[in-house]
Amino acid sequence: MIIAYEDPLTHYWAMELWGRVGDLIGGGGICRTAWRISDLAHPGLFAEAVKEAARAHVLVISFRDAGALPPCLCKWVEAWKPRRIGTGGALVALIGVPPQPNAPAGQAYAYLENVARKVGLDFLPHERKLPEDLSLFADLEKMAVPGRVAHRLRTA
Repeated sequence: MIIAYEDPLTHYWAMELWGRVGDLIGGGGICRTAWRISDLAHPGLFAEAVKEAARAHVLVISFRDAGALPPCLCKWVEAWKPRRIGTGGALVALIGVPPQPNAPAGQAYAYLENVARKVGLDFLPHERKLPEDLSLFADLEKMAVPGRVAHRLRTA
């Protein structure tokens, strides 16, 4: 599982999903690698993230819908898209939407849906309402670790 997230809140959503996946796995193990979207601007991390996304069975992109995806995320997607190895898998989009939509939305959704279709991935979007008070997640920012975060989940 490859995860690209925008900020502490969207990272939290992706970790919730990771927890649910771990609960569903009956045996064996899965590996999760996560990158903060802004860290994809670093050439070394970018190259590693492209390589891993090309092989991943599940890609999770967790972001706030501001009408368009962050440019470095689009660059990353366009880099791994032609390198996809094998067929099948899923592109999961965890999309944060404002409680009171005030900006054009849906462009990011349509883009990711199109990418998934072109590379043979199931598209699994899930919208999450952004909280009115984002300060509740301010402490998560302090705990964020830049760069690649890899974890291996083993279940009994």
